[in-house]
Amino acid sequence: MFAKLANLPIFAVDTNLESTMTIAFQLRTTKSAKTEEVPIYIRVVDGRECFFRNRTRVMVRPDWWDSKNEEIKKRIVCPEEERRKVDCEIESLRIYVRKAYEEDKARGRIKKGWLEKALQDYYAGKERGAKKRVKKGDTLDVLFDKFLEGRDAKLSRTKHYRVLERILLRYVEYIRLSGPRQSKYVLDVKALTTEDLNAIYDYTVNEYKIVKEYPAILEAQPETRQINQRGGNTITGIFKNLRAFINWCQKEGYLSNNPFIGFEKGEGERYGTPIYLTREELKQLYQADFSDNPALEVQRDIFVFQCNVGCRVGDMMRLTKQDIINGTIEYIPNKTIKESAKTVVVPLNAMAKAIVEKYKDSPGESLLPFIASQNYNYAIKDALKKAGITRLVTTLNQLTRTEEKRPIYEVASSHMARRTFIGNIYKQVRDQRLVSSLTGHSDGSRAFTRYRNIDIDMKQDLVNILD
Repeated sequence: MFAKLANLPIFAVDTNLESTMTIAFQLRTTKSAKTEEVPIYIRVVDGRECFFRNRTRVMVRPDWWDSKNEEIKKRIVCPEEERRKVDCEIESLRIYVRKAYEEDKARGRIKKGWLEKALQDYYAGKERGAKKRVKKGDTLDVLFDKFLEGRDAKLSRTKHYRVLERILLRYVEYIRLSGPRQSKYVLDVKALTTEDLNAIYDYTVNEYKIVKEYPAILEAQPETRQINQRGGNTITGIFKNLRAFINWCQKEGYLSNNPFIGFEKGEGERYGTPIYLTREELKQLYQADFSDNPALEVQRDIFVFQCNVGCRVGDMMRLTKQDIINGTIEYIPNKTIKESAKTVVVPLNAMAKAIVEKYKDSPGESLLPFIASQNYNYAIKDALKKAGITRLVTTLNQLTRTEEKRPIYEVASSHMARRTFIGNIYKQVRDQRLVSSLTGHSDGSRAFTRYRNIDIDMKQDLVNILD
């Protein structure tokens, strides 16, 4: 594969075309070296016009590596810290390289040695950030490391806390740059006040504008992704994580007061009416002809299967052929496994069984041939549009907190499958406890109300009582 791609012309990039760039992480090793760590290589391909491959600094044992999902195997026994370190670094590199490629392609800067230079910039940025923190003597990142070491957090949750940490470090850099007498400013957690929280909140809301005015912030504290305007729910989530960090600081004796007492900024989380596919639309999607796009057909089938079993995408990606037992799918939801190891059992309907049968001979142990989760979301949108499922829906714009009318395929994602499963079943049985037994929600879960919808048919049944 490498030799074949290496013969392609590699620098004639048409900057007027929409990027078809793909990024892959691969090993180049023999089977005899399974227990010795080897470097992971990153490969960047843009159609037939551009090919790069370079070695990264990420090291992994070959017998731990899942080449299909480009991560450490989920069922392999390895130190959890090692798993998090490798998976986080792979994701960070993927985001950085994609952003750098798209920006340089738009400027016509893709040339020989591009990927090698991009990786040099990536690692140089990390080293500058580390040296800057040591030089300034910040205790914030040290406390964050201790905070995360003491938490049995999943990789996804750890990523959210690291996002918060980077925001706080950039806030510190902003204060240093914005005032002539603030060049040695340090965010002292021990002396944190409500006023500090208000200032951090304002910075978090307006960071997308601030970093344009002060580009040196990102030079000192690099970010792997573009900083865009954040919606109200995102801001609320960030400050929930900050509250958890502050509570830990209090518990460990680093902080005597609680600065969140008196903190009143933020509107809290808001959710619009849950949007999901009707049973008729799901059938329309499943029966649509995708013979001209086999790759999209596979992802369509996976989405339809998810709509019929209702699991979260993280659980969906972990399902194996062994999880099918006597015509049911059995799994323990990863999100709640720390609090409850309750097994969720979902009988497969005819549509789900047909999909399992269709892919029973697919290679590997995975139940269905997944792609990366973000690409899966793109494929869902494309599949709905191709199937002609375009009805307008009313959504809540999280940035402006105003309503919008958009085609349903534009707002579709993997989580819509869970809403589709819950919404259609609840519409028939109207029993939250019964439906929760199929979804893994705890009894009386407040989150459950974000999935079900009191639709017009249910309202009609209610008012018919008056007749």
